[in-house]
Parts: sequence; structure tokens; C-alpha cells
Amino acid sequence: MPVKSKARECLYCGLLHAQPTGAIADRHLEPFCAKCDSPLWSQSDGSTRTVDIAHQRETVSQALMKFHDALDRSWRQSHAENVRLIVGGGLIRDAVLGELHFMHSKATILDYLEENRGAVLVRIRKPLL
Repeated sequence: MPVKSKARECLYCGLLHAQPTGAIADRHLEPFCAKCDSPLWSQSDGSTRTVDIAHQRETVSQALMKFHDALDRSWRQSHAENVRLIVGGGLIRDAVLGELHFMHSKATILDYLEENRGAVLVRIRKPLL
């Protein structure tokens, strides 16, 4: 399901931009603020969003859809620096780690860290300076 994007406020200067945020895969096409020349999509407020993708009897393919939706929503609808994914300890975890490795190699995400066997922390933005 497509995620609607709303106008973004520049966290550095406060100027409201009507241009909606693009997909996380398009981060290399990021526009800059007209007032302070800061990148608009990758500004972070330092927060972490937590999403459970594995504990409602999801299949691996359903969990991967929830995973991609969680990343896309966090990218488009918030200024969160990280997304914490609750993945469990089985096949869903393995599939998500494989997908994260691929996304990291394409520079779609900045980094990821296995917090413990059942959770993965995904960095999608750099912290605000």
C-alpha cells in the first residue's frame, strides 16, 4: 500500500516545504532547503520508531512487506533517525537480515545493528548536528 507523504519542515531553519518526501530508495535524489541549503529528507530529530513485524503469525513474505512498509513510513512521515524492528529469532529474522545487508550495500539504509536475537536497529538518517 502506498504511503502518503506530507509537507516537510526544515529542522535547521523551520521553513515549510510543500515538496513531499520521496521513497527511501530515492535518497540520492534528495532536494535541499531553499533557505538554508540543508538536505530535506535526511534531517533527523534523533528519535527511534519501533515496529513489530513478526509476532502476529506473519509468514516471511508478509513480514518482509511489513518491514518495507515500516521503513517507508518512517522515511516519509517522520524525522526518525532509527527504526527498531522486532523480528523474532527465526526465519523472519534471517530474511530481514538478508534484505538489510542488500539495502546497506546499495546505500538505501545507512547501517543496521542486531540489538539482540529478536530485534534489529536500522539507521535511516544521520543525527542532527
